[in-house]
Amino acid sequence: MSHLQYTAKSHHLQWNMKQLSTICHHFYCHYCPDSLKHRRNVSLSKVSDESLLVLLVLQAELGIKSQRRFHRICQLFFCGQMLERSRFNRRSKQLIWLVQLIRQAMNDQISPNAIAIVHSFPLPLCQPVRNFRSTIFEETADIGYNASKNLWFYGFKVNMLVTFSGYILNYVVTPASVHDIQVVDELLEGCQQSMILADLDYLSKELKNAWNRKAIAYGHLGDKIWMVQGSTMTGDY
Repeated sequence: MSHLQYTAKSHHLQWNMKQLSTICHHFYCHYCPDSLKHRRNVSLSKVSDESLLVLLVLQAELGIKSQRRFHRICQLFFCGQMLERSRFNRRSKQLIWLVQLIRQAMNDQISPNAIAIVHSFPLPLCQPVRNFRSTIFEETADIGYNASKNLWFYGFKVNMLVTFSGYILNYVVTPASVHDIQVVDELLEGCQQSMILADLDYLSKELKNAWNRKAIAYGHLGDKIWMVQGSTMTGDY
């Protein structure tokens, strides 16, 4: 990396960090429990929880999937004030539940009248030719079929509940072979949106019966289904 490239990236990171610090400070102050803020010896931490939260959000924004690579970049730009990699990884994992609290608080601000969309997509871990030889995540990943792409793949499947604007309300990651029907209940848990659109793959006989019992209206729109929570209507349309 040349000096000019280093300077440009450094300025860009500083600008991003300033914005993210303001956002994360707000979330940390409002949603972090006092038991975490004022725990024993917290003032002796080399990097505060709030700063670590900023770094995790920055990693996501930069699209860096490898935590090892991101840690190396942080060491370059933060002049040796970074945690050792093992401690960085450990403390990052400890903050996952805080990120979930913040995400739930943000979900609560989305209007119940917003339309939500349920969809799934494959998360392959290797090329199809290596489906039966790959050993990455061999204890959890497996082989599944993606009908829209006519593709057998080894890895995971991601099911998401999002708004029209692309905001992620909830997600479930499963082995590739798990059918969409099996994750509907978990995906819609806590969903406050009244109108939800999804592929027909998500509709099972058991789900129809459950919706009928809860007086939830649903119907078909081409190859999609729609449902309206809190309605007194039932049946297919």
